[in-house]
Amino acid sequence: MLKFYRFFWVFTALAYFVALMLSYAYLPERVGIQTDDEGVVNEFIDRETFFYFGVGIFIVVNLLGSILLSVLNGIPDSSGFYFRSEEFKENITSWFSAFVAIINIFLICAVAYIAIFNNQGASGSFQFNWLIYVAPLFFVINLVWLVMIMIRR
Repeated sequence: MLKFYRFFWVFTALAYFVALMLSYAYLPERVGIQTDDEGVVNEFIDRETFFYFGVGIFIVVNLLGSILLSVLNGIPDSSGFYFRSEEFKENITSWFSAFVAIINIFLICAVAYIAIFNNQGASGSFQFNWLIYVAPLFFVINLVWLVMIMIRR
């Protein structure tokens, strides 16, 4: 199972770069990131700032995830420090890999929503508001999975 979740992590990382590149290609020079109560864009950033900020957040999140996963894998399963069995260690590392992949899904949804918002205007982007709820739904499912792992510990 751990290999599947690591593959899922790598897949979401590649999907994020595809989403970011496509978004960057179609964004205007000034990217709207906030509207007022009437739906008029009132805050902008440069397209390059958006791109590099997106790359920076992605690198920080995935680098921290990779480091923490290496630390988790470095703890022996029989040490009694945290892991009590190989199965528990595999479940926790699988959960953590899936958690970072879900953060990547959140980043994909955020980049896609900003791209849609800037290409269709504020009125057309409201039909894509469901993108905002995809990642939190996965977060809740992942937290339920963690609770189940801890209960079975």
